[in-house]
Amino acid sequence: MKFSMVSGDVLKLECGALVVGIPAGGLTPTAEALDKASEGAVSRWIEAGDIHPCVGKVAVFRDFPGCKAERVVFVGLGKCKARDFQRVLKLGIDIGKEVVLTTLEWLPDEVPEWIAEQSGFIACTALDRPKNYKTFDINWKKPKHINLYVPDENKDIEKAYAEGVSVGMGVQMAKQYGDMPANLCTPKFMAEECMKLAGSLGLDVTVFDEKAMEKLGMGCLLGVAKGSHQKPRMVVIEYHGGKKEDAPVALVGKGLTFDSGGISLKPAKGMDEMKYDMCGAAAMIAAIATAAAMKLPVNIVAAVGFTENMPGSSATKPGDILKSYAGKTVEVLNTDAEGRLVLCDVLAYTIDKFKPKCVVDAATLTGACVVALGNDIAGLFSNDEELAMSLMMAGDTAMDPVWRMPLDISFTKALKSNFADLANISDSRGAGACTAAAFLEEFVGDTPWAHLDIAGVANKSGKEKGSTGRPVPLLINFLKDQAE
Repeated sequence: MKFSMVSGDVLKLECGALVVGIPAGGLTPTAEALDKASEGAVSRWIEAGDIHPCVGKVAVFRDFPGCKAERVVFVGLGKCKARDFQRVLKLGIDIGKEVVLTTLEWLPDEVPEWIAEQSGFIACTALDRPKNYKTFDINWKKPKHINLYVPDENKDIEKAYAEGVSVGMGVQMAKQYGDMPANLCTPKFMAEECMKLAGSLGLDVTVFDEKAMEKLGMGCLLGVAKGSHQKPRMVVIEYHGGKKEDAPVALVGKGLTFDSGGISLKPAKGMDEMKYDMCGAAAMIAAIATAAAMKLPVNIVAAVGFTENMPGSSATKPGDILKSYAGKTVEVLNTDAEGRLVLCDVLAYTIDKFKPKCVVDAATLTGACVVALGNDIAGLFSNDEELAMSLMMAGDTAMDPVWRMPLDISFTKALKSNFADLANISDSRGAGACTAAAFLEEFVGDTPWAHLDIAGVANKSGKEKGSTGRPVPLLINFLKDQAE
């Protein structure tokens, strides 16, 4: 698909579909123009109920009087708020050769640049569907061109729309990796994909294999990988967009390409969705790739650890003790609490090697976070107030929300072990997301750090099963703020 701007007389635009909003209690400028051109047809059809202002109602008219568009798509806005915008716009993007969006008129209380950016993002992702491997599938048609209408040319609006499209493409990348089956999306495959990014975007990529990680002393990550014949990889991607002397922003991702739980085996039901346990890493790769494509003036390093967690004969067992990159020892009480073992080594290495100004990690870390926050809001833990506020604001702007969760010494005390510096789980069932975050905090020192537990938001189940690409929108907004 192509994305661009159009301006001029909206009634004279020749396109496959003109998407027009109908708010409660009035008409947008485009709806007024159509009403006048059709001698009051819009008003009459609203009164008759053929066009309805209720949120989510859609009416399609071919050969609308006074308009050169093949079809006019009326979308009910109600008293449309920002939180409704994505839903109503997705309903309004019709399948045609060329679509024109009039969304800048839909939210009069919002900043036009924000509306343009969200329009570009939604236009890029609204008709997205997971790749499938069926031998025969119905041809899925998409518009060839999605345009944003502005009465007059505006460079700021054009830039915002383009940035929204870029974020949408980043989300598509993360979703593509998340949805791949684990027999194809292996640690080796993901390392190769990262290497391809180096050529296409001018990024510096370093891949660490099992022997290299052994030399570094990454005993926790390697302990997770021991039960699988798929060899682990750690990938470090560097983007140099800022000044040479500026410390980078570090992004760290959990990349469990499949998580069976290891010896502490998960239940069979729903285990297929454990291919999504690498969505944190996928989001970090997509975020740095998108930042590079947008040429953001900030230095970024993304470090991701890829492995499987399998119950092989050589797998780590409950009660085993592993030594981390940071030198701390960890007693493994549950092999299904493996994500924190991968992250602790990658976090410690990244901070030690790159001395970042701040570090943000993302991981499908705990089912406890899903219990606490559900499937719409991610959990945020941080040791730094300014960083936490920046991420919350970025999430709100991107419609990719997070909720601040507590960190307290009591959660760290719950990880006490008689045999090692730390246990990888608490001896209590309570506050599982908080104790997991407290475990990670032990490996970041004084560096400003934030942990995003995306277990509830990284993918959907049931009929809508698939990756969401979150939290890529949040991360890009955060990186844009860091560049200012």
